[in-house]
Amino acid sequence: MQIEEKTWDCVIIGGGIAGLTASIYLARAGKSVLVLEKSKTLGGRGRTTNKVDSYLNLGPHALYSKGKSIEILNELGIEIDGGIVPTKAKILHKDEIYELPATAISLLTSPLLNWKAKKELFSFFIKYKKIDTNRIINIPLHQWLQHNMKNEVARQLILMLSRLSTYSNDPELISAGAALKQLQLGNAIYLHYGWQSMINALEKMATEVGVHFQTSKHVKKVDGSFPHFTVHTNDETITAHHVLSTSSPHEKAKMFSEHESTPEIIKEYHPVYVACLDLVLSRLPTPQIDFVLGLENPFYFSNHSRIAKLSDQDYHVVHVMKYTNANENSERELEDFVEKIQPGWKEYVVYKRYLPRMTVSNGLILANQSKRPSPKVEQIPGFYIAGDWVGDGMLVDASFQSARKAAQLILENTR
Repeated sequence: MQIEEKTWDCVIIGGGIAGLTASIYLARAGKSVLVLEKSKTLGGRGRTTNKVDSYLNLGPHALYSKGKSIEILNELGIEIDGGIVPTKAKILHKDEIYELPATAISLLTSPLLNWKAKKELFSFFIKYKKIDTNRIINIPLHQWLQHNMKNEVARQLILMLSRLSTYSNDPELISAGAALKQLQLGNAIYLHYGWQSMINALEKMATEVGVHFQTSKHVKKVDGSFPHFTVHTNDETITAHHVLSTSSPHEKAKMFSEHESTPEIIKEYHPVYVACLDLVLSRLPTPQIDFVLGLENPFYFSNHSRIAKLSDQDYHVVHVMKYTNANENSERELEDFVEKIQPGWKEYVVYKRYLPRMTVSNGLILANQSKRPSPKVEQIPGFYIAGDWVGDGMLVDASFQSARKAAQLILENTR
């Protein structure tokens, strides 16, 4: 749909979570906002697909009860509906299943741990919520654990929990402060009907406050600076006073490849990928096992439909993940992992989808990183960025947080 030609207060490139969030803040303040999305639908990696009357996210997705996402959604007046994931889980260690020692009693009675490991973990679980993570932001997680956890199994368990909360398996690279901060964010929340319910709420609110959308719009190039930008798409040219890009670092760099002061916006960024197996099962062969993490191997299994409403047919929606770049054996490895937990599961498959290389984040918080990019790009007045690799925070919290900050900076620039 063509929109009447005009100069927009802000053109937002990308209609995912960051783009939708920023658009609401700007439009509520009376600004004219146009969101350009390259796909046919909004939502980015937050989209949910409907298969066999069941709702599947693109791999396992979760919000955190103490994260910035919840805070900002509440600030926008958007209520999310979902279930809180309990800390009760299982561990797969050397093909044996153990209880996750998540309570004092389960820790003390765990056959997985010797006394020294129990003592170290008990001390960690008492203290970790009070750790000043800013003081260890430039220390790699692997180094921090080597110094603070002497028992190998205890270190493996903390690394396992770090994989769970950060979706990454790079302990030599990731900041210890960033990883431990993620562990401090409370319980995970699975949303009823998938993350699409949150995307729909954001889109509805954006529409109500006057945001305009154009889908199937691929931005090829951006010229100019405040107060006159020219945005070149696949089929038209659009003018704006401000531009906010929520696309990947690589896409941003391409848009400004001919700009006379192209910022170094892809420097020091480290994307995170995982391999995912998304399943709809008519039943679970071992129904009492819903959530399993690999201890020495980077695998994840969770029956999300036990926590959230995700099927109109009472099927089980299960997400399986390997925290690493995919290789040719990853699908087989994921299936073998499920077999160890749910023997005979293939007999009950209603739908199966393999995602060999899902982008979890466009930028891991690295220990050797001098500074995360700010939403305000100083080299180009009037140009801003937002996304999961911008500003403070990690994963979707970073998207929400950087989007709000970018909108605030744009509004300050127009006063």
